[in-house]
Amino acid sequence: MTKEKIFLTILLAVVCLFSAITVNKKLTENDDMAKYKQAIELYQKNEFDKAYNYFSQISRFSVLKPAALFREARCAQSSGNIQAAMRNYSILLKRFPNSSLYPISEYNLAVLLFDRKDYFAAKRHFNHLINKFGDTEVAIASKYYLGIINNDSQLLIEYLGLSPNGRHAQNAIDILSQQDIKFTNEENLVIANSYLATDNYANALNYYQKTSLPYSWCGYARTLYKLGKWNEAKSITVKGLQLYSSFAESKCIYENIDSFISLSDSKLTTLKYLYSINPKAKGADYILYLTAKYSPSSETPYIYEQLYKKFPDGQFSGEALYKTFYSKINQDKYDTALKLGRIHLSRFSNTNSAPAVMYWMAKIYDKKQMYDMAKSYYKGVLSKYPDSYYALRANAKLHQGHKMLEDRELCTKPVVFPTKNKSEADLAIKLAQLGDYDFVKELYKNDEFVQSWIEYQQGNYTHSAFIAREAMDKLEIKPDFKDTRWRLVYPLHYYNYVQKYSQDENPIIIQAIIKEESHFNPGAKSPVGAVGLMQLMPATANEIANAYGLPNNLYNPEYNIHLGCLYYGKMRKSLNDKDMSAIMAYNGGWAAVTRWKNKLNYDDIDDFVEKIPYPETQDYLKKVLRSYWNYSNIYK
Repeated sequence: MTKEKIFLTILLAVVCLFSAITVNKKLTENDDMAKYKQAIELYQKNEFDKAYNYFSQISRFSVLKPAALFREARCAQSSGNIQAAMRNYSILLKRFPNSSLYPISEYNLAVLLFDRKDYFAAKRHFNHLINKFGDTEVAIASKYYLGIINNDSQLLIEYLGLSPNGRHAQNAIDILSQQDIKFTNEENLVIANSYLATDNYANALNYYQKTSLPYSWCGYARTLYKLGKWNEAKSITVKGLQLYSSFAESKCIYENIDSFISLSDSKLTTLKYLYSINPKAKGADYILYLTAKYSPSSETPYIYEQLYKKFPDGQFSGEALYKTFYSKINQDKYDTALKLGRIHLSRFSNTNSAPAVMYWMAKIYDKKQMYDMAKSYYKGVLSKYPDSYYALRANAKLHQGHKMLEDRELCTKPVVFPTKNKSEADLAIKLAQLGDYDFVKELYKNDEFVQSWIEYQQGNYTHSAFIAREAMDKLEIKPDFKDTRWRLVYPLHYYNYVQKYSQDENPIIIQAIIKEESHFNPGAKSPVGAVGLMQLMPATANEIANAYGLPNNLYNPEYNIHLGCLYYGKMRKSLNDKDMSAIMAYNGGWAAVTRWKNKLNYDDIDDFVEKIPYPETQDYLKKVLRSYWNYSNIYK
């Protein structure tokens, strides 16, 4: 036999062997998925012994094996076979040390050891969790168990401080209350805060009364407001703002200020009184911010300017500086405005007002005929704040002659698992396909985009979109629109109906209206009675349905969208075919938009939008156009 024939024979044998292995692997994988699916169905029926048997048959090298081991342990635990549960957790820890399941598996093992009174082994695992997994939920809960094992009240107090409304909070308080020790002011405060966090106001009050007022006044007052002891609550709020504001958290101070003014007949008078108590108090900036909100529009520029000057590093300074910046533009003080704008962008570049500042700086440079500078700022808006309303406006300025709102169709794209880690994605997708959503949630409890994806897979579209939007807003640097996470923020639910019934209307605008009106909840009903996906008032829907001879079931997605498109078209045609005007009218009413156009003093459409006297309508327009812009980019 020649060398060539020997080589070809060996090559053929290798190919056949490889093919056989591949086929066998595929068959094994399919078999594993079938067994896992059967196991999950049994598990969900509480048939734990049968489920355990199927989980245990998953092959050793399957991507599903870590999940199967974890589920085996849970099945054994539910059946009372603690030894088997511990064995499976231990195998998982040994074989898959880098698995996302490692922390929860070690924690579950440690708790089982604790329950069996094997405190030495349990303590070793709890200490390891605390040392390796820092401030995670399982590490914090480990402090609770170590506090019991070591009879250490300080660890229990530490647990309550870190997790005031945690699963073991009440048990920790019960254990502490049974100990014959006198708590310090600080310890009483931790216990009081825990009771407040769990809405146990009577017990919270009991412990707040044992604390030092400078450190506890904020929670103390909050508890009194909840109990309806308003005079005492207001008295402590005044004293706290006057003397002890620096010892309290801002959020708690703001809540007490809100409660205080909610009990007054004149919010503006009350705010001025609270500010006079201590103009330098922590929370005084919030009082000034609310003062501007409730003051006549002619006075607000001065109040915002004072707010920024007195509290340049405060939580509300970014917005206050923007308001001051914009007031200077209205006074034609462009150089002053540019100076303030540069300060804003250097100090508050991650605030909601930053894209507005950058956009208006570009417009100032346009007015000064410094076109290259204007262009660079418009591009800056698109680069730094690509998903904002002002990115849409900047794009329109950079492409003069093009319609700002183009009437075009979207290219539908699927929602996919939002991670680039292929092995993790494969496992999560397989688990979801097999119906094990709870487990995927456990695996990715700290990944909001994955949590959004799970809600999407389960048909909870409204909750999914909310989670994804919050997650995207937290990212300082936004990904480009090709990133699949955007599809969770702006999904294309009901777009088939939008395409069918938009007809003469821009379908992307209709899709954006649905997102902002109802967040895809067909059963949505507003406090004023607006119903369904496009939030139509029943009387309005009746009128349109009768005019066109259509059914009027507002909770039916198809009918709601059909009537909504007709209503939007009516608004647009009555407002000179202007989509921006129609969007405003959809929220604020045709008469209001007409009145604003006749009475407001404005230079152009941008100036008009910023001067809309209804904050709700101004925000609504910006949100709808923001959604329009993002849909256009994600699905173009």
